[in-house]
Amino acid sequence: MTVLACKGSKNYILGLLLATAMLCMGGCSISHSISSSSDSSASISRSSSGPSVSEEERKAYVQDVATYVDAIGNSGVSAEDFMRGISRIAKKHGITDWEGYKYTYIGIGKGLKAAGIAKDQVSSLACLKVLLSGNSERLKYIEQGY
Repeated sequence: MTVLACKGSKNYILGLLLATAMLCMGGCSISHSISSSSDSSASISRSSSGPSVSEEERKAYVQDVATYVDAIGNSGVSAEDFMRGISRIAKKHGITDWEGYKYTYIGIGKGLKAAGIAKDQVSSLACLKVLLSGNSERLKYIEQGY
């Protein structure tokens, strides 16, 4: 911003005040943006590492997922119904990003083992196709659960 005024004039002082106010507002805005960006980064970091739950809560979640998967076994449940069931369990435990939470898959693995489904059949189960599509890490977690 260019202030066209002579030193000592009223316009010069008003111009300086206006320029200072604009710089302050711009600085506050930048500071707010940096803070928001930092908050977003922390949120992304938390979601990728999983929710902040106690060891006891995590074990209870894994057990509930395993019990659900064992109960439906090889019933031919649709992928949508399967995911709805897992979603309800996650919600009950306060887990919002269950699809990105490795313990969901560990629980699935435990449940599949309890249901007597062999490891080599996991990737061919219709109810898991959507979840496993393009994500080999999820399959590793399921196998870890066996």
